[in-house]
Amino acid sequence: MRAVWPKSIERVNLVEPSKEMQRAGQSLLDNLKGLPLIHSYDSIQELNRKIEKHERGHDLVVSSYALGEIPSLSDRITIVRQLWDLTSDVLVLLEPGTPQGAKIISQMRSYILWMEKRKCRKIEKSSSRPPSSMKSIVAQKVSLKNGSFVVAPVSWDHKYCIYFSNTTNFNFTKGLVA
Repeated sequence: MRAVWPKSIERVNLVEPSKEMQRAGQSLLDNLKGLPLIHSYDSIQELNRKIEKHERGHDLVVSSYALGEIPSLSDRITIVRQLWDLTSDVLVLLEPGTPQGAKIISQMRSYILWMEKRKCRKIEKSSSRPPSSMKSIVAQKVSLKNGSFVVAPVSWDHKYCIYFSNTTNFNFTKGLVA
């Protein structure tokens, strides 16, 4: 990691409920030098209990192939809301390139954008200042996450994208080389 981001990553918090996967991940890192401080947690709740409030703003939060394992939409939304609350900058959601994976990404994308729009509307309504100064106040209050936007799979209104209406797998034809 330090070869790519020298001295920029100080700490990594991993959430993995499976002890076997935690051990497998640790064995991959055993002989590597110069790694940041790595902590493993069994759940997001445990992470929130064990770290200080001022440490909860992570620059990057990644959920990789996990949301599809959560059976209900309401539980997925709860998890995504918790992940969103842990990020101060970027949230990455990765799911398989299948119709089900696309559906999950579409739902979570819509939820996050809806949640942020709702938050902005509440702040606007709570302010009693004239409209001319409203914009600067709103911008100040929601500067941490205001302007939330989607980068991929599509950054525009996804209703018109073949990715979200596709009924077959939507995978890359070339493998990625790390």
